[in-house]
Amino acid sequence: MQDQPPPPPTDPPPTAAPVAAPEVVYESDLAERIDRTRFWANFGAVAATLAAILAVIALVVALQAKDDADNNSGTDTLRRQVSSLQTDVATLKSQSSSAADTKTQLDKVSSRLDKIDSSLSKATLAQGKTADTVTKLQSDLSDLSDRVDQIETAQENQAGGGP
Repeated sequence: MQDQPPPPPTDPPPTAAPVAAPEVVYESDLAERIDRTRFWANFGAVAATLAAILAVIALVVALQAKDDADNNSGTDTLRRQVSSLQTDVATLKSQSSSAADTKTQLDKVSSRLDKIDSSLSKATLAQGKTADTVTKLQSDLSDLSDRVDQIETAQENQAGGGP
């Protein structure tokens, strides 16, 4: 019996305890495993396809952004807006300067009006004095005229003895 080769390593040694029977795979289990494998293979294919589509979309968006940056359309719009704002600021400064000039002119006109008002007050006072003087002169003239009439009447009475 020495001419026999030793048993293969997968076979249990003859003196070892008996081992349970190897797992038996039935056709229904095999079909279920194949279906699961097919599901995961299809799922992986769909996921890879979606990832490729998303990569293409991201590439298109990136190229569009690069084209927009190259065209400087955003920069031109901003420059136009800044220029418009600078024009508005210059206009406001001009209006502010104009308002300051107007205030200075109004101050000068107000000063001149104060002087004219003062002159008018003096003239009104002088006119009042003149009116009083004229009234006094008219009264004196009326008195004088009355006296002249009295003198004429007295002279007529003395000269002719009556009318």
